Amino acid sequence: MAQNHYETVALIAAPAAVVYALLADYRRGHMKIMPRQYIRQFEVESGGQGDGTVIRYRVHAYGIERAARAVVSEPEPGRMLVERETTSSLVTMFAVTPAMGGEQAHVQIAAHWEPAHTLWARFQQALYPAILKNVFTQELNALARYAARAHRSDT
Repeated sequence: MAQNHYETVALIAAPAAVVYALLADYRRGHMKIMPRQYIRQFEVESGGQGDGTVIRYRVHAYGIERAARAVVSEPEPGRMLVERETTSSLVTMFAVTPAMGGEQAHVQIAAHWEPAHTLWARFQQALYPAILKNVFTQELNALARYAARAHRSDT
């Protein structure tokens, strides 16, 4: 079955290990980068550190709000996190690779979802690219700020 896709990338001025550690820490690091305008009531149900973490939250955009729950996996520990929603077909992937001799990190956030079958779901999915662009841009900007601070405090 065909899938829909949206992704964005950024170069973050901190080592990949620092960036990945923030993303994988769902109790402190990851929740700092989530835009409150779109992601509300974020909670860690279990785990909290990478693989096996279960999170729940509410997504709010364009006057529509829906509950979401996701399970986190690490197909490539230290490099890739995947959040697979159990409440929809949305899958979000965070990939972190070293750049600029290890002093910076190339970060990719990508989302995939299966096409909807109902009219209402198709309407909601039509908004996904615009919502994801805003969410991912805000997450990458926040990640850059927090990772730079974390890197400065480590050195």
